[in-house]
Amino acid sequence: MAPMTADPPRPRPTAPPVYSRGSAKVGEVEARTWGVDDIADALFFAVSALLTLWLAWVLLGSGWHLQPRAVVFSILFWAVLAYLALPRLHQVLTWLYVPDYFIGRTRTPDGLLGDPVNLAVQGHEEDIHEAMTSAGWVRADPISLRSSWGIIVSSLLRRSYPAAPVSTLQLFGRGQDFAYQKEVAGNPAQRHHIRFWHTPDGWVLPGGRRVDWLAAATYDRSVGLSALTLQVTHKIDADIDVERNYVVDDVLWANPAAALETWNDFFTSYHDKNGGGDRVVTDGDLYVLDVHDVVPGPQEDLLRARRMDAQAGRRRPAALVVSLVLLGMLTVVNIVEAITSKTVRSTATDPEIAAEPYGTEILYGIVAATTTIAALAIVGLAVAVWHGHPRSRIVLMGVLTLSVFADMSQVAALGVRQTTTGLIISSALGVLALLAISARPCHQWERSRKEERQRRREERDRPPQTRAPGA
Repeated sequence: MAPMTADPPRPRPTAPPVYSRGSAKVGEVEARTWGVDDIADALFFAVSALLTLWLAWVLLGSGWHLQPRAVVFSILFWAVLAYLALPRLHQVLTWLYVPDYFIGRTRTPDGLLGDPVNLAVQGHEEDIHEAMTSAGWVRADPISLRSSWGIIVSSLLRRSYPAAPVSTLQLFGRGQDFAYQKEVAGNPAQRHHIRFWHTPDGWVLPGGRRVDWLAAATYDRSVGLSALTLQVTHKIDADIDVERNYVVDDVLWANPAAALETWNDFFTSYHDKNGGGDRVVTDGDLYVLDVHDVVPGPQEDLLRARRMDAQAGRRRPAALVVSLVLLGMLTVVNIVEAITSKTVRSTATDPEIAAEPYGTEILYGIVAATTTIAALAIVGLAVAVWHGHPRSRIVLMGVLTLSVFADMSQVAALGVRQTTTGLIISSALGVLALLAISARPCHQWERSRKEERQRRREERDRPPQTRAPGA
């Protein structure tokens, strides 16, 4: 064997290294282009969070003054704080410091880290539906007003609801594609459930491996309050590996053609909390189910679900509909308030009118006219927003912000304990409407409409011989 020769010594560097300007780590802020609309959206998104905290404070402070309704206002304070203020505040803060790339964890719509990813699947969507259905699992209903009310009633009355909806968790920047569950003894408060996300085209796991689907399986053991948002939610069992193993055993038992591969120590084993503050423990193994050879059942339901998903992508988001309903209510309240104040003044006695400062009558008229004009402007902007008119939502958010600022000045002048019920209602409707219309689904829907109009414009301006068939 020839003797090993040592490499010649490397020369000492003679020049300092040259660094490129800026960091090589590109965050979400630097990764995307920011236009005027995006900056305005982000601004109103943050402003609405602060205004929601102010509204909660007004409800709490005025509730003690309105003694007969102190309990009601205290409940409203909790509802606004838990379901509006804290979630929006979490969204603003987590957008700044929680990574948006894959780390083996889902995220709640508020941006908090959710349940860990503990299962992967190779196969088509219809294969998963067949495998889960044959194992006795029930596909969860999508979240809607009816299904949400259904799970509230069933939880309070302990009434069975096998297809009860599950909360949305996000992966790859979107909610789960679908979820399956199994009730325990007909009690909707206790259930096995698993969420599935289809991986993007060309996406790879750490280490270069590819899978078709990722999933998060957990067991709901009870209903309680979230430690981070104070919301009523399901509390999960800490040992999520037990639930992962249960799902895998169930699918393999019901589907002999399915196969399992285990990637040991794929993630670091850890103890942590999910988005509801529940403790989670995992060994870090990733179980990979292969359901390619599972014979799919009838395709009618799957095709119908795909058509519904395609239609849902073009629908206006629920937050937009809610915001416009609140705007309608706000307009009615403002007009009634203006008419009522004018009626009260018209019934006042002559000494009362004489005691008022000079020009008060003119001031009342100006306020009433301004209120009417503002109400009509809001209605016009709301109609434009409904039809997806460019930047009408930005202008409407600006008008709403100014309206809430005006209410804030009145509350400051009167004192929170002397705030009238009408002013509280007007402020609440304005803040809630701003909170809903500044939500991310509204922004995403507006961007998709804008991109669709741009594509149509480009297609229309393209020479006829280069247009796509049917355009």
